[in-house]
Amino acid sequence: KTGSKIERLATDSKKQEGRNVHLAVFDELQDYQSWKLINVIKAKTKKRKQPLVLYITTLGNEIDGPLMDLYVLGDQLLKNEGEINERVSDRMFVYIAEIDEGDDPEDRSCWVKANPSIGPLLTMESLEDEWERCKLIPSERANFINKQLNIFTDASDAPFVDFDVVKRNEDWIEMGLLEGRECFGGFDLATSEDMTAAGLEFQLDDGRYFWLCHAWTTRKKVELDLEKIPYHEYALNGWLSIVDGDYVAQDEVYKWFETQVKHYAIRTIGYDPANATWLVRMLEASGLPCKVVRQGPLTLNAPMKDLREVLLDGRLVHNRNALFRWFLQNVKLRTGYGDEDKANWVPTKRQRYRKIDGFAALLDAHTLMLGESPLPDGFAPELDVSIYSLDL
Repeated sequence: KTGSKIERLATDSKKQEGRNVHLAVFDELQDYQSWKLINVIKAKTKKRKQPLVLYITTLGNEIDGPLMDLYVLGDQLLKNEGEINERVSDRMFVYIAEIDEGDDPEDRSCWVKANPSIGPLLTMESLEDEWERCKLIPSERANFINKQLNIFTDASDAPFVDFDVVKRNEDWIEMGLLEGRECFGGFDLATSEDMTAAGLEFQLDDGRYFWLCHAWTTRKKVELDLEKIPYHEYALNGWLSIVDGDYVAQDEVYKWFETQVKHYAIRTIGYDPANATWLVRMLEASGLPCKVVRQGPLTLNAPMKDLREVLLDGRLVHNRNALFRWFLQNVKLRTGYGDEDKANWVPTKRQRYRKIDGFAALLDAHTLMLGESPLPDGFAPELDVSIYSLDL
């Protein structure tokens, strides 16, 4: 069971008091918005010598929360790329059935990869009939690809980058490698009562980019929980600061940059001029130059298209910052402001409570990096220059 009924049962302390659980099964993990329910039940397994916890799900339309966390962990274990202790990993079994990246969803020969029960439970004929019924209806087609082929889709509210692109950018590096390196900063203040984000972008020697991102929000906003995200988990991981009071003071962002400049060579900080006057004055008084990044298609179009190429190539490293991953997945592409401007890109939120502040800060920093970074060493364009003289 999932959803509100089991959540009410699991969080009823009187019903759970004194119970020990030997087997816990969490079905349809895609419907869980946080670890709250799962942790309540898992706590009851600790007094068992050999408890068994099972997670079963197809991929859902949202990649926030436990589903994404376990998917990334499982992928690392299967590829032997994670940092998890070997003794712990040996006690975990991961099985993911999905079509491969690059497979054509219309190629029925690849469907068996995501449907291991074809034969005993499913028939290829029934899948083909379902596909024929829904392939011409965008939302139904997306649902088939999502549920039957285990691929993230959302036809009604498409994100800036798809789920498979998010997966390509889950690398991790040692922070010590960045000590003393040049970088560009960016911040997005939004409104003072809402979420604020800032970060530093580094260009790595291998052509990749590293994004160090931090965000702030108020305790009041955490208590309202309109976004349904694990604020306290993000805070424990160092990605988020929860401040007391009714708003996020600009001093908080200033102090963060003051701490970072002790470790990194911040060249310039990009910002949206709205509401930023006081923070900019403080930063520049401390010797940190700031530069306005106008929030319109003429300024953001080229950097946003370049960032998309970076993401498609898997060249953005953020050390698996789950909060930034949430920001990224909340970005929706808007093409210009009218028919004459459809080729120009600007970011917008997919939904009201889906914040994009961390992406907006990255876009500000990336705009400066594209405009101010030196060209690669050894770059020497070949110019074919000829002089003609016309006798008139």
